[in-house]
Amino acid sequence: MNEQEEQQWVDRIDAVFLPVRDLEESLAWYQNVFGFALRWKNERMCGLVIAPNCGFHLVQTPGFEPITNYTPFNYVVRDLEDARSRLLAKGVTVSPLRKGEPKRFDMTDVNGNLISVIEL
Repeated sequence: MNEQEEQQWVDRIDAVFLPVRDLEESLAWYQNVFGFALRWKNERMCGLVIAPNCGFHLVQTPGFEPITNYTPFNYVVRDLEDARSRLLAKGVTVSPLRKGEPKRFDMTDVNGNLISVIEL
């Protein structure tokens, strides 16, 4: 085992947990806007299917406050303009395209959480 392998022993991040105000409302919104299938659900949280080896979970949290001062993660898309058009057609609040690389814009979910969408 080389020095790099000894120092880095975590393979990947398994899941993102996004805080939400109301689990049922948020689940319906994410399924309607993105078409994410439900993988599992309990009284407080659920897991949605996005891609293999990518866990995306909504977590209803007491005293919920939306994440508005940074984007906790990015959705990666193949066609940024198409993704932005799809979101606008669903009534989602989106920012103008950002300058620089990668090509990107921000969106706001039903809870007021700020999330980035990027094209790679």
